[in-house]
Amino acid sequence: MSGYAPQRPGVMAARSAPTVAYGLYASPRSGNQGCGYVDGAAEGGDPHPGAAPWPDRTSHEVPVACLTHGHAVAYCCACARAYPPDARAVVGSPEAWLRLPPRDS
Repeated sequence: MSGYAPQRPGVMAARSAPTVAYGLYASPRSGNQGCGYVDGAAEGGDPHPGAAPWPDRTSHEVPVACLTHGHAVAYCCACARAYPPDARAVVGSPEAWLRLPPRDS
């Protein structure tokens, strides 16, 4: 599977229990789209991760949006509180492949 499949609700709920996860779909038509999950439950998202901060952002979201402006992957890592030790997480070949569950809502 490819495309938006890794950010589907079933995948995100399973991946975030019991932690934090942030899904990114780089849509060729409408741009980047993000969704955040905490402990298996949807906690919101961002229609344009890595974009400039919106006026109604929280005190946590404003610096994250400013520091990662133009860098959707960095924005998603910051939202998930994931701090990779090096660039392998975002460049080069994947270290592991995960089989996704059948299509869900």
